Amino acid sequence: MRNKVKDLQNTLSRAAKQSLDRKFGALYDKFYRSDVLWEAWLRVKRNKGAAGVDGQTIEYIEKVIGVVPFLKELQEELRTQEYDPEPVLRYWIPKPGSTDKRPLGIPIVKDRIAQAAAKLVLEPIFETNFLNFSYGFRPGRSAHDAIDKIRRSITFERQYIVIDADITKYFDSIRKQLLMELVERRVNDPRVLKLLWKWLNAGVMDNGRYFKADEFGTPQGSVISPLLANIYLHAFDKMFQLSGICGTLVRYADDFVILLRGRGKAVLEWVRRKLAKLGLILHPGKTRIVHAKEGFDFLGVHFRLRPVRKRGSRLKYSCRRWPSERSMKRIKQRIREVIGRQYSLSLEEMIMLLNPIIRGWNNYHTRIQADRKWFRYLNWFVRDRLRIFLKRKYSDPSRGTRRVSDNVLIRLGLTQFGRSWCINGNGS
Repeated sequence: MRNKVKDLQNTLSRAAKQSLDRKFGALYDKFYRSDVLWEAWLRVKRNKGAAGVDGQTIEYIEKVIGVVPFLKELQEELRTQEYDPEPVLRYWIPKPGSTDKRPLGIPIVKDRIAQAAAKLVLEPIFETNFLNFSYGFRPGRSAHDAIDKIRRSITFERQYIVIDADITKYFDSIRKQLLMELVERRVNDPRVLKLLWKWLNAGVMDNGRYFKADEFGTPQGSVISPLLANIYLHAFDKMFQLSGICGTLVRYADDFVILLRGRGKAVLEWVRRKLAKLGLILHPGKTRIVHAKEGFDFLGVHFRLRPVRKRGSRLKYSCRRWPSERSMKRIKQRIREVIGRQYSLSLEEMIMLLNPIIRGWNNYHTRIQADRKWFRYLNWFVRDRLRIFLKRKYSDPSRGTRRVSDNVLIRLGLTQFGRSWCINGNGS
């Protein structure tokens, strides 16, 4: 089934590439194809996620309803156009390093599958139009691609002036009518457009109260939201491409930087004007122009222009990278939360809880080839937190030092920060 879905996507992609202005008028019937719905189910299941307003989880559907009957019911609702999405369950989660909170929407599983099916069909069409400036939530492109593009632009293109931009409440500011007009440049199937409108206007349940959707915003957390967000900001990407500005735009979803050799203030003013056409505003306190020597953060990484010390190098300066201060604070806080005061757990059990967290952070940050001092510091931090944990658990007169000596944590299987980086030959 998966190959059939891939064949469908390849067919749509080829058709879209043949004419970048072509409008697709017969797409809706592909949303409820059995193979498309099954692939959508597999993707939603893989991403896990909490239950929506109906309380149904992936496990409940598998064990109580049955996957096949569940998908057949959804297929029939889509086929007869009787499908109506439920309101999105809204949670407020803390913003890292801030007292503010941001909304996270959780659609019910049925809606997530329907959106995943739509994304499988629509994404290949819009991908042909998206530009290389954009890296977020796109197949075959990643945050590390964006990070490397910034490094190369600073090191080899000598683009040292950086516009570090932040859009104020991006997902809440999207104009739905304008978004749909942008979608209609490629899709004119009225059934597809009607379905997208339903998702945009489903409303939210917040603390037991229903709030009707207005003319702005897309729900964060929905499966279709990243694609719609990229469609919306593709208009900005296109404006930059046609502007003639001699610089490099690197965008990851709603976060972006522009790398220049000069004219920072003029380009920033241009950015403000163009985003205003989309109803978007730059955050006055978080948007700035900075020289690469001063450094800036993007995607959890700190970038800074540094002199090259290697003898015989043709480069006088290069862009160095290491984990941002915010990223370091987040991983340390996460480690504190996991260890907490769970004194009923053994050291081996605590290590089993910590390892997935350390590996997840490692998988991201070891690829930027940062100086190993950052990883040594985090390894020391984990060891010290476990020392304190053991001291309190056993009222250890040695303050826990004896219980973490002789590399006992490593011998018990504690994952080390920077381990993959060292194995690749960049450290020891």
